Amino acid sequence: MIDFLFIYWVEIVIIWAIVIPMTRHLVSRRRSATDIASLVHMVTVSLGALAQSPSLRPRIDALTGVDGLGRWMAFSLILYSVAAFWTVVSYLTHRPGGPSPRPRVRAFWVLCATSTMGVLLIGSGTRDDVGASFLAVYGGNPLVVGCYTVFIGYIAIVLVATLRAAGRYRKYTRRRYLRVGMELLLAGGVFGMAYCLYLGATVVTSYLHLPLPLGATTYAATYLGFGTVVLFLAGPTISVWGPRLTAPLRAVAQRRALRRLHPLWLALTDAMPYLRSQASHTLGNAAGYRLYRRVIEIHDGLLILEPYRDPGLDQGSLSDTVARARSISRALRAFSAGESGADAEDGHLKPERASGRVNAPTMTLMKDEVAYLTRLSRAYARLGDEA
Repeated sequence: MIDFLFIYWVEIVIIWAIVIPMTRHLVSRRRSATDIASLVHMVTVSLGALAQSPSLRPRIDALTGVDGLGRWMAFSLILYSVAAFWTVVSYLTHRPGGPSPRPRVRAFWVLCATSTMGVLLIGSGTRDDVGASFLAVYGGNPLVVGCYTVFIGYIAIVLVATLRAAGRYRKYTRRRYLRVGMELLLAGGVFGMAYCLYLGATVVTSYLHLPLPLGATTYAATYLGFGTVVLFLAGPTISVWGPRLTAPLRAVAQRRALRRLHPLWLALTDAMPYLRSQASHTLGNAAGYRLYRRVIEIHDGLLILEPYRDPGLDQGSLSDTVARARSISRALRAFSAGESGADAEDGHLKPERASGRVNAPTMTLMKDEVAYLTRLSRAYARLGDEA
């Protein structure tokens, strides 16, 4: 029991850690139908997870004097969260011109399912005071079996629909966090199907008085259920908490890129001090912003050096970073010596030449730009070491 309670509260903390920032994010923005469904999903799944506490359900029954009310409330909150989640996935994967998700129809069916569960479970008169052995003790009651059948059946239907939608649209996603979110949904669907199969097997074997599945009198099914909830929460919300979680790693990579770009940047800005821009942005000290500025400054310097490049250099060898570094080194010496380039005026590039050359990098191309310039900077630094 102690082990279960420890794992239970760890999972509760994880669920609420995802739910709280996402709920604040949804409340602070203008809400669409998808946002409203997401908000309902967040609230109901967090309350449902709390209601699964093995010590809370018996207290609800004792306070109200209605046996089975606590378990019914926990099951109902879970089904409401599943229905809201299904609506969210339907909106996210909705094809233009396709059928509407029809949230009101889904709300009607989940109300029918929870009402049926309430009639069956409360009508069974079973007391929720046996913990994980509930099905082992009361599994022979047809009303309890009926309640679990409705519960498992509804979840299984939603899981099948979710797996189909996530699998169909995963191959069309190009954005990193959206793709990872779809993969988390697929993993959650697999966990959820395992949960349904395991719980269904426990219901059938207990009703037929057959040997129960391994771990049926423990909280094995609850572990699978919590795993499903965590993955289903993480999938649609990863675009909110994912960047924050990876921010330290991203900052380390950006600082490493700044160090690697330093040799080439320093050579260019020493020769052309006007390339160095003063930070006029609130993010001037942020590694990402500094890296973006450094890439632009290097590109500006390379653009100015274009007229000074050795005309005899083979154009095809420009793909070789070593040859390109040598070309930059020669162009820098020519520029510093005050020589005139083929298209230079007073040591600066003519505007018409600049308009057709290297463009400033965009944020979507930063990864490729940094990778190329890093190789070029390292090749340039090795030239200095060889000299």
